[in-house]
Amino acid sequence: MQTQHLKKNYHHGDLRAALLHSARTLLEEQGIAALGLRAITRHAGVSSAAATPHFGNLTGLLSALATAGYEELAAALEPVLPEGPHAAGLVYVHFAMRNPGLFTLMFRSDLIDRSDPALAMAADRTSRMFTQLIDDLEDRLPQKTRAGTRAALWGKVHGLAVLAIDGLLDALLTSRGEGLTLEELLEDALR
Repeated sequence: MQTQHLKKNYHHGDLRAALLHSARTLLEEQGIAALGLRAITRHAGVSSAAATPHFGNLTGLLSALATAGYEELAAALEPVLPEGPHAAGLVYVHFAMRNPGLFTLMFRSDLIDRSDPALAMAADRTSRMFTQLIDDLEDRLPQKTRAGTRAALWGKVHGLAVLAIDGLLDALLTSRGEGLTLEELLEDALR
């Protein structure tokens, strides 16, 4: 039924969106290893050659998917930026937890083309958001340089996101007997 729906959309000129939807579905349901061009096109109900005019190859398709991920992350971050880095950090981690496959893909340089103009622009937009947050905090943080501050804060929030995706924060919740929920742990860690 899903395949029929996607084929119908394809005939109305929506093949690009159908392929991105199929790639994302496979990514979130089966992981990065499932992302072959044939698997994606099969899921979309089209021939494996159908993706070529829209994306060129698998790297092009995955780069477009990562671009969408950066755009979604920026859209989620934008409303909380005035609240500061704590709120932005929580949004970043929650985005990763809701979209673990997509989040992982966004940082996999071996699968995407970081020189792709749309991807570079979307990633840069997200980066500029964090840079602005750091500029607003610069005089209150111990690092001597903006780069050091940025690396420290990004390392903290990205590390928490990866630990959350991998389920490794669960061990911290049970090992110390503090009775924290995952949300309470994230709130505490990002202070």
